[in-house]
Amino acid sequence: MKRISFVPDSRFKVRMREITRRSLRLFGGRSERDIEYDFAYRNIVGNRLYILDIGGCDSLLPLTLARQGHKVTVYDFRPYPERHPNLTVLQGDFLENQLPPCSFNVIVMVSTIEHIGFGGYGDPEFKDADFNVMRNLHRILLNGVKVILTFPFNERERERNKERIIPQFERWYTPERCKKLFEGWYKVDIEFWVPEKKIFGRWVKWKPATMRQAAEAYKKLGMHGLACFALSKEPQEW
Repeated sequence: MKRISFVPDSRFKVRMREITRRSLRLFGGRSERDIEYDFAYRNIVGNRLYILDIGGCDSLLPLTLARQGHKVTVYDFRPYPERHPNLTVLQGDFLENQLPPCSFNVIVMVSTIEHIGFGGYGDPEFKDADFNVMRNLHRILLNGVKVILTFPFNERERERNKERIIPQFERWYTPERCKKLFEGWYKVDIEFWVPEKKIFGRWVKWKPATMRQAAEAYKKLGMHGLACFALSKEPQEW
């Protein structure tokens, strides 16, 4: 399988994708990224927060949050092209980060954790890197605040009784792996989604679903479900 280039998308391409996302929503559609961004915005509560966005290279989300007044750090193996006084860019392997303990109010990983450790973006290949990531997040996150994660969701492949993995690219998370991944964390907010409408071969609308419906989406629709989790280091009352 051809390895994905770790060269980031151009600023023009990222902005065109954002225009497409907003236009689709204007006409009643809702893309997968639209759902993920809404979930992130809804769970980022407060002013002038210290936010870490891991893997946000091809996203305008860090720039938007910086413009809202938050202090945003983007950590990606690829360079983040945007600039803003509230933006700090760290380029490198997050598994080797030297970030100080308890330094962020919110950590955002929009469609990121499923790629870490597979080498698809030029990062080193590392078995079970996602568990290592979660231990790192626990260390650098302040008490009482959130980690926001979104990722593809699917049941185990019945033929092989294994997780679905696209070599050198990503993992589709199963209920079993999520349970293990989130040990030691408290769940604050959870959403599951499945694709609902396709136009010209592209899914343009998603709808809320149960965990089981999201896990069975690929079997029934040929497209993975979507899981959105907000986690905390300690029990919360919201």
